[in-house]
Amino acid sequence: FFQTNSKAFTAKTSCVRRRYREFAWLRRELQRNAGLVPVPELPGKSGFFVGSTDEFIERRRQGLQHFLER
Repeated sequence: FFQTNSKAFTAKTSCVRRRYREFAWLRRELQRNAGLVPVPELPGKSGFFVGSTDEFIERRRQGLQHFLER
């Protein structure tokens, strides 16, 4: 979710959905253009996870949010 007070946007709050592959693409592009600046890792895409699917999705969402903030 993001909020803005820019007059260029009619909606002041919006929700954007992205697939994991879009984060992978973003990371590759950042690595290609970053030079010596380290690019943070993405959370795991899949693998063995003990717990519910909802827990896995939430944990990955938090990991992707952390990637964006770094």
